[in-house]
Amino acid sequence: MKLFTLFCLFFVMYITTLPAQCPRDLSNSKTTVYFIRNEYVNIFRSFELYNNDSFIGRLKARKCLKYECNSGKQLFWTAADNRDFLELDLEPGQTYILWVEYKIGFVKGFIKLRLIPQNSENYNFLKQKFQNQKNVQLTGEEIQEKTLVRKNYISRNLKRYENKKQKEVQLSYDTKVVSQDDKTQTKPTPIILDYDFVDFPFSKQSIELLGVGGLFVNPSMSQSLNIAASFNNLKREGIYRLMAKNPSTKPYYKFSIMMADILTYLPIPLSIGWEHEEFHRAVFLKHGGSSYNEMNNFPIIKSLISVLKVKDADLIRLKLESPQDQVRMSEAGLEGGYLLGNTINKQAFYYNTKSVSYTPLISTLNSAFYVFMCSRIKSDRMTDEANTEEGSNIAKRDLLGFDFTSWVYDLFRPNEPYESRGIHPSGVGINRYIKRSQLNHDELSYLKLHGYLQFINFINPMTLFHTSYTLQEKENGDDTRANLYFNHWLSPFGFDISTTGLLHYDQHNYALSIHNYANYYKWFPGIEIETYNYLLGEGKLKRPIPVSARAMLWLQPEDQLFFAKHGAFGGFIETKIHYPFNKHFQPYISVSAKSNGWVQGNVYLEKNISGEFGLRAYF
Repeated sequence: MKLFTLFCLFFVMYITTLPAQCPRDLSNSKTTVYFIRNEYVNIFRSFELYNNDSFIGRLKARKCLKYECNSGKQLFWTAADNRDFLELDLEPGQTYILWVEYKIGFVKGFIKLRLIPQNSENYNFLKQKFQNQKNVQLTGEEIQEKTLVRKNYISRNLKRYENKKQKEVQLSYDTKVVSQDDKTQTKPTPIILDYDFVDFPFSKQSIELLGVGGLFVNPSMSQSLNIAASFNNLKREGIYRLMAKNPSTKPYYKFSIMMADILTYLPIPLSIGWEHEEFHRAVFLKHGGSSYNEMNNFPIIKSLISVLKVKDADLIRLKLESPQDQVRMSEAGLEGGYLLGNTINKQAFYYNTKSVSYTPLISTLNSAFYVFMCSRIKSDRMTDEANTEEGSNIAKRDLLGFDFTSWVYDLFRPNEPYESRGIHPSGVGINRYIKRSQLNHDELSYLKLHGYLQFINFINPMTLFHTSYTLQEKENGDDTRANLYFNHWLSPFGFDISTTGLLHYDQHNYALSIHNYANYYKWFPGIEIETYNYLLGEGKLKRPIPVSARAMLWLQPEDQLFFAKHGAFGGFIETKIHYPFNKHFQPYISVSAKSNGWVQGNVYLEKNISGEFGLRAYF
């Protein structure tokens, strides 16, 4: 069952439009430079601006500073939590607009001077819109006076800057030499649509259950993940292209994408909530269970969404065949939600997109609240209401009830037969839903603990819109970038706390994860490495072949059981090879193999070899 809560998300967003004063007529010997800062970030702080060894003013939020200087080579720099330098070769009689950009970092903020090219739409838009704005401008006497006070400070920073130039070290936020005619083009982030048509052997089970139509109505974990990720990517990059690149709509872009993400988080098909339910259903179908995702009915006004048309006999068989999968089925929805959030964030990192998505943040908020709420008394009242409403109609009952009371109940009681849950209050069928009051002290304490541990998932800069951090700037624009985030996962044997580092280096993308698996008694280590779209034959083939690969090694609890006192070694390997048919379409095949063990997004806890065939489209 999926609990939906509409969060009223009002964020203080810094606006990415760049308004500034339009230039007036100038003499042939002088050049005018406008410094603009129109964001709302750090609104109470002003930033110092310098030209060579002269202080030229302080710039507050939502203000514009006008400065006249000689033409020729000039060095401008600014100071905040860091220092940023910009060399320009100024032409006489021209007007330059510099954006003083400030971004909140994971530990501290970063300031950056950016030149707005005269031939850009932004420049023309700013020129027309802010022609009559009053500017901040110091007199020559004021500049001399304030420069004298900062003499030692200026000398010290210029010396550091010169040392960096001499050593040719280009660290993040070092000098970047540009000109007014800078026409460096960045490759736009593509809209990526991905669908794996078949996923064997899971697809074979779908066909056996419902015929060929089962391929579409019973997607595997991989299929539902790709569908939901594609839906989000289309929305994210589509709205960015429509609004963020148009100066007249750019101020409304972030509010628009936030509202779009909130609306598409409602219970509708293809959304993250739909994927949540499909992950539950995938575990159930693996054991021959038939079900129906209520999300397909567009139940927008409902707060509790169910997996319907489930037979008690199938649940009895599942618990008997695999108590581990019974536990996995309860946590699978949460697993799918965090996996989708990571997929969205990773894709944004790999392509260094300038667009934003609130979906991972909304999902993390809702997921953490859901786990936490299951340990509250209120959940029992809601369970009683659901039982009363559904009555004796077994087909209307959910697969699980509240996911995490069921998860912890079966986690602690792997040998208890499913039918021991008792008779449904209506007198018809089994009482599927586990209430908080049915948990013993240890079970309830464990559930509460993991409600609090869900907040580990907020230690993620990408969820808070910081896609990557530059380690080294390069002249070709292919900067070395990195990021780091944490996840707390519920699992069939307890939980996993993972740390993932992302790296973009020399046009290639890598990920490294350290897993800390744990059951009732012990911690168990694991490691995971991944490369995304590594180009084979680059420089040799007309169309290099993108290859993605992932490998894992682990020590997990024996038989995936909560009370296991010994560990078992295992591993997983996956390779996906694309064929670049043209610049838009890439059919692919994927092969994976694993030992006994739990892998996020892989429905099989037992040994398995799987193969997929799909199509990825780029627009």
